[in-house]
Amino acid sequence: MRINRFFLKVSIVNLLFVISLLTKTMATEVDSGGVKFRPLTLEQAISTAKAEKKKGVFVHCFAEWCHYCMYMKDSVYPEKEIGDLVNKDFVSIRVDLEKEGKALNEVLAIHTFPGLIFYDLNGEIMHRAAGRRYKQPFIDLVKEALDTTKQMRTFKKNYDSGAATPFQIMSYFRMLEMAGMNAQLEINKYLMKQSDSDFVSFNSWRIMYDIIKDPTMPAVNRILDMRKELDKRYTADSVDNKMIILHNYYLGQFIQQLDSAGYERASKKISENKKLGPLAEKICAYADLNKHKLKFEYDQYRIKGPKFIEKYALEDPRRVTDVCGQLYERFGGDSILMGKCEKWLIHSVQLKDYYKANHVLASVYTVMGKLDLAIKTAEHAIDLGKKMPNGDYKQTTALLTRLNEMKAAEKK
Repeated sequence: MRINRFFLKVSIVNLLFVISLLTKTMATEVDSGGVKFRPLTLEQAISTAKAEKKKGVFVHCFAEWCHYCMYMKDSVYPEKEIGDLVNKDFVSIRVDLEKEGKALNEVLAIHTFPGLIFYDLNGEIMHRAAGRRYKQPFIDLVKEALDTTKQMRTFKKNYDSGAATPFQIMSYFRMLEMAGMNAQLEINKYLMKQSDSDFVSFNSWRIMYDIIKDPTMPAVNRILDMRKELDKRYTADSVDNKMIILHNYYLGQFIQQLDSAGYERASKKISENKKLGPLAEKICAYADLNKHKLKFEYDQYRIKGPKFIEKYALEDPRRVTDVCGQLYERFGGDSILMGKCEKWLIHSVQLKDYYKANHVLASVYTVMGKLDLAIKTAEHAIDLGKKMPNGDYKQTTALLTRLNEMKAAEKK
């Protein structure tokens, strides 16, 4: 059979082009200066790491639907600084936990993506985290994984052996939560073993305030039983705030799961909890308000938001700031509503002068055309933001820039 030489030549050229394209694509993925992910199993990666005298294996655990996983793949791992850091000490692999990594995830139990796992040369997990990391936080994470004093493994060993200090225990529980691991049962077990004096200590309170998420745990009942002592040490406002956040997080899960019946049952149980006292009614009202937000029922939020503030939150700066912030974002053009928000927020910053309240007040002043007050309040918010640990006040900086432009245009 004769073959047309012209078509043969074209086919060969096309084939060479495809090979060249594939080669460039592979080179870009492996040799771009970023993290070099290799097509290996975990066992192969550990063997390779031993052979190359690395310190361990880094595993990026992902799912195809995970936006944050793709963000790290496209925007974090290609960075040369990160590549230099990771490639020096680790063999890196990527594992789809819904495909080839299903069996692995039976051990890891990752439910917050991406999972970022660091193994040593014996296949033991040294350190782990979960969720998106931007460039610098990821660099910090890799350095933690290489530092035996900061590895999760070290904290776990100290905790299991009973050698951990109260601060180290708090840090360990926080680390577990940051890694997307459910530490709630272990936290409850730990707190319920504490004597009364240890239970109300600062480190125990930080565990309760920052990490507990499940209001059905016995430790939460113990908090309510010891309210007077906790109020005395950490203020009634702080204890109230924890109870409101805790129960709203719990109720919010039913809304996100579209479980209306479950929400109603849980809400009824909270409202009947005598240990919560009058706070129970406020918790349920705030949860109902947030339900409208989560379900995008903003017309209902517009009606019920002001009623909630007037009835429950006039002396609660956090809730006032939250609700007024939502009202401003959705209904900033309603001058009557913004006038009410202005009044509530002014009172709130008098009670608690903090960054977010001032930012929202400056925003409300802006839509009301009160530029001088808006500028003054925005500047004050930025001053407060600078004093916050890891404070992010970029929104207010952008607002102040816009306000100064508006003021300059006003003078022309």
